[in-house]
Amino acid sequence: MALLAGCAAPGGKKDTIDMAGLSQPVELLRDKHGVTHIYAQNQHDLFFAQGFNAARDRMWQLDLWRRQGEGKMAEQFGQRFVDQDRAARLFLYRGDLQAEFASYHPEGQAILTAFAQGINAYVDWVKANPDQMPPEFKLTGTEPGYWSPQTSLIRIYGLTRNAASEVKLSQQIAALGLNAVQDLGVYEPPIALQVPAGLNVDQITEAVLADYNLARKGQKFEAADFPRSPLAAAQRDELARSLSANLQASLDPDLDPLAPRYESNNWTIAGQRTSTGRPILAGDPHRSIAMPSLRYMVHLNAPGWNVIGAGEPALPGVSMGHNDRIAFGLTIFSFADEEDLYVYDTNPANPDQYRYRGGWEAMRTLEETIPVRGQAAATRQLKFSRHGPIIHEDPIRHKAYALRAAYLEFPGTAAYLASLRLNQAQNWDQFVAGMEKHYTPSENMVYADVDGNIGWFGGSIAPIRPRKDWSGMLPVPGNGDFEWNGFLPTTSLPKALNPPEGYVATANEYNLPYDFPHKDMSARTWSEPYRVQRIREVLADKSGLSLETSQHLQFDNLSIPARTLVAYVKPLNSTAPGAGEALRLLQDWDYRTEIDSRAATVYEFWLPEVVKRVSDLYIPAQGRAAFGDLSTGKVLDKLATPDAAFGPRPEQGRDALLLAALDDGVRKLTATLGTDSRQWEWGKLHHIQFEHALAGLLPPETAKAYGTPRYPVSGDNDTVHRATFRKSDFRQISGASYRQVIDVGNWDNSRMQNMPGQSADPRSPHYRDLLEGWATGKYIPMAFSREKVESELGDSLTLQPR
Repeated sequence: MALLAGCAAPGGKKDTIDMAGLSQPVELLRDKHGVTHIYAQNQHDLFFAQGFNAARDRMWQLDLWRRQGEGKMAEQFGQRFVDQDRAARLFLYRGDLQAEFASYHPEGQAILTAFAQGINAYVDWVKANPDQMPPEFKLTGTEPGYWSPQTSLIRIYGLTRNAASEVKLSQQIAALGLNAVQDLGVYEPPIALQVPAGLNVDQITEAVLADYNLARKGQKFEAADFPRSPLAAAQRDELARSLSANLQASLDPDLDPLAPRYESNNWTIAGQRTSTGRPILAGDPHRSIAMPSLRYMVHLNAPGWNVIGAGEPALPGVSMGHNDRIAFGLTIFSFADEEDLYVYDTNPANPDQYRYRGGWEAMRTLEETIPVRGQAAATRQLKFSRHGPIIHEDPIRHKAYALRAAYLEFPGTAAYLASLRLNQAQNWDQFVAGMEKHYTPSENMVYADVDGNIGWFGGSIAPIRPRKDWSGMLPVPGNGDFEWNGFLPTTSLPKALNPPEGYVATANEYNLPYDFPHKDMSARTWSEPYRVQRIREVLADKSGLSLETSQHLQFDNLSIPARTLVAYVKPLNSTAPGAGEALRLLQDWDYRTEIDSRAATVYEFWLPEVVKRVSDLYIPAQGRAAFGDLSTGKVLDKLATPDAAFGPRPEQGRDALLLAALDDGVRKLTATLGTDSRQWEWGKLHHIQFEHALAGLLPPETAKAYGTPRYPVSGDNDTVHRATFRKSDFRQISGASYRQVIDVGNWDNSRMQNMPGQSADPRSPHYRDLLEGWATGKYIPMAFSREKVESELGDSLTLQPR
């Protein structure tokens, strides 16, 4: 029985369990690294087993994902969560479910039904075997609930844009004025900012997004949320703090919802540039780093299906990986802007009416019944306009705000589920057909196949905004003057097959082809280009590229911003205490943020001081809070061509600013690591480590056993090996959520990484066994053939029809 919860010792142990809901036996062969290879004899049993398998490793994670996404937190945690549940229900898809299911796959409803049945079968099993219940349920006094085929259709976890950015830009313009924001921002492709006719940016406040953020990010637990817990009151309070931190890390996709985000890398290399003559495809999508992991690796094998890779535990199929003919991998493609914030004038005599095309139009209202633990169900009202859910009402100004989102009105827009079509694609044409239905999130999907082809598809769902003063970057009046004119046909999206360069690389940068005819439809905020520039430096005009080249590139720590910034101080000197030694380290540096680099540490303390000082020169004080700092790219541009803002002698002023920033940075560095520069190694600060969510409640030795070791980590936010860190303790909080390097055609030679482990159960040997390799660059086999899988076997389970 221990096998089901992921607790069996490796070594080929076999188990069998009778399971209602299956028509034929299914084998679950778990390799030594915790990756399950599922062998079924029909499609239904395959996805039933995938759901069952995900639940046996990630039950607590899945249950919170479902409850928060469906608006069912109050059912488990009480009255405090009623408003959060109401907010989440505003963002449920309410369109044609048959069209919705069919969009993901011709048999989408059957697949999602089988997947949900498999999760529910594990819920029943673990309730019948309470010794196997994950510890979070035991200590919170809660239990897992059941899934429906619609559960995986939850929208709030999708990486969509850009309601928060619309509010942010409105506040910036209100504080600084349109011309200043135009000059200080970075917009690609270039655009002249315009405030839509009839919009008053002074009235756009963060309150507009309260329900939007409550639905997506939730709220922190409190001790009173766990009255059925066996813990004492003080322990429940500690439990609330611990689980809140864990919940935010594992469920919140946004480290900063107002910033350019979701950085990732991928590339595909044609055979004429590789050492084997076969294509190579590599990718490492970047997200929040959490325990348990966002990603979940699996191998699915049944008639018509043979695909391995990673997705998210709540979704059937895999979103990146390979089958027996093609390989595919993703990064976010920032072309589409799927969200618009509408501002209505409401009727002073009836606030449930809003002005539309000269008349008053009634909001549509729904009464939602929300189950509440220990109490009668609560009733809450949801309001909708013709454009979408009403997310905020301002009765003082007689305003209401609605979110129009492509993912709420267009079927097939739940995140990643359209990857099911890619899982079975056998060639470029079938891949393109699948990507033409891959609406959300917008993706740079790279491609390679066994026939030697490589390619790229910019997948998206892109609303058409017909007015010249409507870029989608700011809210618009909801009076009827600003209406979408449908969506760009997905056949018109950009793509490339076998480009002459012999490779494709993407890293969320502005990458619309120069002759793409629909650039005016594009969103204007993309990631800074440093990672893709570095990838191109390594790949361009090279031959003999190997899998090891791609592995090393995924861990490449050369910082292009550091190389640019240090060039300005190469000829300078400093007599300030400490700064002189720091300057010498920078001048001798190779610009690599390695764990043993002392110059890297100096740079990481110096760069924020440079950004702050340059930002202070250009952003008026009254707008500093609204605007924040200039982007790194904008700062480097200002340093490259210093103007009068730096003083009457701009280049000397720039040099003085850089030295003053270095002095302040070194002062903070020495306060952290001391004055002995021999102790300034980057890895002494920059690290990865996790504690279990319940660590504060456990005896010290148990807490240590449930946590992970500390590993030093190289890289930073701008390197290909992206490793964004928390400023308070330099712990990495974002980076590669999964890595794959695929030898196309010689599939068993492919490699991958996840972290910290496949299982979320601390009793499992696969709870944290992948973290060291993830931190140090060691990959695990992406075993694909049955022979290779059996050579890597850890244990096996057969699900036998009851």
